[in-house]
Amino acid sequence: MNRQLELLIKAKANVIEVVSYEDKRIQGFVNQVAKSLKMTWYVWNEVNGLLRFDSRTKKFEKEEDIADYLDILNFFTNNLEDNAILVLQDFHHILRREDPRIIRKIREILQDKSINNKVIILSMPIKCVPDDLSKELSVVEVGLPNVQVLNTIAKNCLNDYDIDQYEIEDCVLEAALGLTIMEAELAFSKAIIEFGRLDKEGIPFIIKEKESIIKKTGLLEYYHSSTQLNNVGGLENLKDWISKRERSFTQEAKKFGVDTPKGIMLLGVPGCGKSLTAKAVAKSWNYPLLRFDIGKVFGGIVGESEHNVRRALDIAKAIAPCVLWIDEIEKGLSGVQSSGQTDGGTTSRVFGTLLTWMQEKTEPVFVIATANNIKELPPELMRKGRFDEVFFVDLPSIDERKKIFQIHIENRKRDIVNFDLDTLAKESKGFSGSEIEECVKEGLHSAFSNGKELTTEYIMSAIKATIPLSITMGDGLRKLREWAKFRARMASSGTVEEIDVEKGKIIPKLKSEVNNPFID
Repeated sequence: MNRQLELLIKAKANVIEVVSYEDKRIQGFVNQVAKSLKMTWYVWNEVNGLLRFDSRTKKFEKEEDIADYLDILNFFTNNLEDNAILVLQDFHHILRREDPRIIRKIREILQDKSINNKVIILSMPIKCVPDDLSKELSVVEVGLPNVQVLNTIAKNCLNDYDIDQYEIEDCVLEAALGLTIMEAELAFSKAIIEFGRLDKEGIPFIIKEKESIIKKTGLLEYYHSSTQLNNVGGLENLKDWISKRERSFTQEAKKFGVDTPKGIMLLGVPGCGKSLTAKAVAKSWNYPLLRFDIGKVFGGIVGESEHNVRRALDIAKAIAPCVLWIDEIEKGLSGVQSSGQTDGGTTSRVFGTLLTWMQEKTEPVFVIATANNIKELPPELMRKGRFDEVFFVDLPSIDERKKIFQIHIENRKRDIVNFDLDTLAKESKGFSGSEIEECVKEGLHSAFSNGKELTTEYIMSAIKATIPLSITMGDGLRKLREWAKFRARMASSGTVEEIDVEKGKIIPKLKSEVNNPFID
């Protein structure tokens, strides 16, 4: 960051936008650059007016009572001495007022080559570049704190509470990755108050704080998965692929020449284990699991949606190594093709930001995207390089259904020898994994209400009373399978039976599927 700022100032960039929620870090960067270039520096905001930083006392001194934003820009051009940096805080609020005088004044400053070695830094928590300035204004985004920065914060917190602790273990600092400086200060302070030190004992406490902070963003959810890969019935090809890459994030793998895995796309039938697999991968690799809801990134303010997606991805990068789970990605990206006509291109820009990040990322963030409706997926998303592999998750085969019944019956603390798994698997042809689970649950309810123990017969009754999704949506399933034959890798190694509707059986239809009575 220091190097970027220094280069821009030396290159005579008169106005620079610096994006970060952390005023203290921006001030720290500016102070270091000012020292290096032997420049004085000032801070201005609408509340405090103009303040000058005194390098001897390390404090801000009142310089001028300037409250108007146009006046401070005029002060910069007419009165501010050479070799000076002027930091304008929270200037995004002023830019959003769409005052043409402000835009005009900033453009004149940007284009004025006579300005001698002085620069304005627009300090903002979110990126806010008006179209009028987008070609001329330089933008620098400050990433979230790394382990070294967090170490400084932690030591400062220990000093505040007069605790003598000279060394802080990396695992404690890594637990706080993904937090801003202010959030990390709060998490560390709470852990110090609770335990009297800052060591491994405080890690669960820090992680709990981190979860609540990440959830507050509304963009990511922090999951604690308890699902192991062997709790996922079937999908042997997919599980084998995942197992082979478990050690691919290590330094040993890099030395061997192994590329860091980017991620996978899981397409297929609803209820067949796509989301369960995402949770199982995180648990198996012992990585944090972040669920990213793309639909929540869209905001009403210009530029807010793009900022939100960048912020979510920045958190994922800071927490890395981690698993980023994008569930039902097609719903969040629907309307990309018509984005220019419907939402001013917002969806298209969000999609572009996500694609570029997926293609170029070097951090160990393993992306697992799931999708049910392939028709709504933008073709650019499926290109090689975005994901390492695209897997098609079909209905479970008879052997996989047998395994799924075994898992769910054993999860209910029943002895599997008391059940006829072969019959249950045979009679549940066309059932998805979630439908099999529901049949076991329904059998439990029936047995409990009758005061009996769960048996094969109770589960069989639930199977016979259920019409699976493969029957009600048979046409769509056949087309999906046909598409996947040439474009995806099968997640399962077993042979899946064809779904044939019994002769004379009426297939229930959704209201939306009924033909228009006015069309012959």
